[in-house]
Amino acid sequence: MKILVTGAAGFIGAALVEALARRADVESIIAVDQSEPPAPHAKVEAVTGNLAYAPMARSVVDAGIDAIFHLASLVSGGAEQNFELGMKVNFDATRDLLEAARLAGRCPKFVFTSSIAVYRGANLEVTDDTRPAPRLSYGAQKLMCEVMIDDYSRRNFVDGRCLRLPTVLVRPGAANTAVSGWSSAIIREPLAGRDYTCPVNPLTRMACVSVTRVVESLIHASQVPAADFGSDRTLVMTGIPVSAQAMLDAVRKAAGRGSQIGKVRFEPDPAAQALMDLVAKSTFSARAARLGFKHSASIEEIIAEYIEERSS
Repeated sequence: MKILVTGAAGFIGAALVEALARRADVESIIAVDQSEPPAPHAKVEAVTGNLAYAPMARSVVDAGIDAIFHLASLVSGGAEQNFELGMKVNFDATRDLLEAARLAGRCPKFVFTSSIAVYRGANLEVTDDTRPAPRLSYGAQKLMCEVMIDDYSRRNFVDGRCLRLPTVLVRPGAANTAVSGWSSAIIREPLAGRDYTCPVNPLTRMACVSVTRVVESLIHASQVPAADFGSDRTLVMTGIPVSAQAMLDAVRKAAGRGSQIGKVRFEPDPAAQALMDLVAKSTFSARAARLGFKHSASIEEIIAEYIEERSS
């Protein structure tokens, strides 16, 4: 297969490119991002460019592309702060890629990372039957893309598969503009020996999944027969409910007795807390389970995966 990955220099994108490059059924990968994507294998061609510039999509999609993994996006906080840029990156660029695929005439697999930001509601426990009701521009843009991908799939222009992802842990390096960025920092910073001030209260709970499970799910999504998806090409991914305090407790347990880790104090920021109070607390999809998708078992498992990856 010849595969295109957008957002290939990002947290999930880089891990996906590396996993795809190890697969015997993948012949070549075009890895696209604004900053230079990693090229961990001879199969990978790194392409630097901005998908918000319409001709960019046409330049990377051709009749030889078998599958497109579209991960590039402006995340929640950024899309809320800059509406125009959010529309260009999250909606317009997706439409440009779909149009490029339609014009190429190959009907490639089109795997799209959506988000549980399409849901909003205090203490919300999401299932397959929960109705989307976004309260942030980011969630609205993702939902519009899902509808568009359904229609392009109905017309046989692409073979779409959309995954509504919970919060993905553990993001390395500096935090981005995602409203949930604290959830990675409360794990990453103490383990690195750095103190951290958490902007939400200890009982703040959210649905989580590891980057390892997400990469597995994206690849699995590309392999599920279209008939099994049916006309609804969107799945919510199961995310385990974890509080900020439980994350910190698991970090301390993973570090071991007597280990020196950074100190964490909770100083809730009213604006951040108000947004997090509307985030889905858990997600469970029986449909995803029937289709063979796996979720993280516990926050301890997520942290163990992060520590193993960091030490390798």
